[in-house]
Amino acid sequence: MTREVLLGIDFGTSYTSAGCLVDGRVELVLDSGDPTIPSVVHVPERGGVAIGRAAVPHLVTHPGTTVASAKRLMGIDLGASGDLRRVAATLPYRVTASPAGGLVLHLGAQEWAVEQVAAAVLDRVRHLAEQRFGAVVRRAVVTASAVASPGYRRALERAARLAHLELLEVVAEPIAGALAFGVHGQDVARRLLICDFGGGTFDVSALAQEGLRFRVAATGGDAFLGGDDLDQALVDAVASIIYRRARFDLHRDAVRRQHLTLRCEAVKRALSTAPEARLSMRDAFLENHTRRDLDVVIERSWAEALWAPLLDRALAAVDATLARARWRDEEVDQVVLIGGTSLVPRFQALVRARFDHVEVTASELAGVAVAMGATILTARHGGAGRVPVLEPAASPC
Repeated sequence: MTREVLLGIDFGTSYTSAGCLVDGRVELVLDSGDPTIPSVVHVPERGGVAIGRAAVPHLVTHPGTTVASAKRLMGIDLGASGDLRRVAATLPYRVTASPAGGLVLHLGAQEWAVEQVAAAVLDRVRHLAEQRFGAVVRRAVVTASAVASPGYRRALERAARLAHLELLEVVAEPIAGALAFGVHGQDVARRLLICDFGGGTFDVSALAQEGLRFRVAATGGDAFLGGDDLDQALVDAVASIIYRRARFDLHRDAVRRQHLTLRCEAVKRALSTAPEARLSMRDAFLENHTRRDLDVVIERSWAEALWAPLLDRALAAVDATLARARWRDEEVDQVVLIGGTSLVPRFQALVRARFDHVEVTASELAGVAVAMGATILTARHGGAGRVPVLEPAASPC
């Protein structure tokens, strides 16, 4: 392979997506036919490392040597011990600080820096891209949370180098996601509010658009609020019901807890399109030394009550970002919802009620919108297409 293509990558907490421009069109990288690639890495005692979809089953069978949501561990301020405790509390493996900075994950007998885990995911995406497009991939535009710390960005750069990728640009996820909806193809003047509800973070960006020129008026969000937290709220509620019934603490059983987490994620996704979803799990707990299965129907209204405090935090982040931009609600011309968690109906309803005077745009493509936008931005480094100009905020946000 001598031809080179540029890759646009959304390195996500739960899933990673990527694409490249082919004849001016965005073509996404696929893993077993799916453009959403699980950000999961399994490190066995012997044999090769499993990455992406192949690693997911090991979350249940080998939780102590399988890493998901590594993005949340990147760039953590070790001086803010509460951040580390919050993230590490539910992990089935030990986490320690590295003498060189950053975190070390103790996966069985092996020690991996968190950047190595991220690099494994990026490298898998790079190989999948080379296979699909029949070209070499050496350079990429990669996205990051709008509220990503400098430490996170440094960790992302280290991970990219380990994955043999040169970072051409690091773009805020909400901005990239907005481009996937074609806002840069409309020669208008308007104020856009972009809400990116991903697997691990909730990001908000206030953008002032003048044709192809976008000025960042303010950014904000919550670095510890995402779809993972909605899943965890379901897990905690179900575990509490089991404990009251059988005095079985599911949180102390890493395998069962991880199995329930995967089941709860599936329920959350199902509730985006249905009023109820079945949660079934064999051998879920012990009652009087007898194995019991779990088979319950979760109603959307019940889940929404559990998620209410989390969704309130999202709206609070919107308030703070508008205040930072010095925009009033009525000055917003359009709201764009991206990120997989933005498909939660209650979240959409709350945003539409808040901004009932303007169009609120959402799409089934919300989960891959950020990768599509990053791919569009690769044109800035290849000299093709109508390319938006992104201007940073005048002062740090």
